[in-house]
Amino acid sequence: MIQTSRLIIEYAQTEDLDDIYEYVSNKEVMKYEREDFPTKAKYEELLNYFIEHKLLYVIRLKDLPKVIGHIFLGKTNPAINNEYNIGYILNPLFHNKGYCSEASKAIINYAFLELHANRVRAACNPENIPSWKVMEKIGLKKEGYFKKRFFMKNDEFGHPIYTDQVMYGIHCSDWHIEKNK
Repeated sequence: MIQTSRLIIEYAQTEDLDDIYEYVSNKEVMKYEREDFPTKAKYEELLNYFIEHKLLYVIRLKDLPKVIGHIFLGKTNPAINNEYNIGYILNPLFHNKGYCSEASKAIINYAFLELHANRVRAACNPENIPSWKVMEKIGLKKEGYFKKRFFMKNDEFGHPIYTDQVMYGIHCSDWHIEKNK
């Protein structure tokens, strides 16, 4: 469990399904994500995978047991690089309160201090302004813009639709400098 002044961040559990599905079933929340989840059963399959592999952390307020969002943290390939990807989704009822930045910063600290990460990176659609603003707020630096890199879905004819991605990251040496400012 990771704690901040306002938040508790811990591994997702099956009991978190209802709270998570409340926001991942919202098309506006998921418009930049690869999949939407039309059924709870479909999302439950993914959640079980994340739980089994310890890839998903839920975010709760200290004074509210409800899950208000989640953060993905997983190693990139090849694993020998000791690089981690992070991603986050927050229930829109809790947007614009600094919770996503606070939780993401705590997860990055955990990745460097406990997992001994060499690098942490994140990516998003360049149109997803709130997401890249969080990345910048937590100390990640823009590293690149990739045209048509992210597979979203197939169109009605079965052709793939790709979107642009902007990549942010931080190396452990830069994180140490930022942390000690």
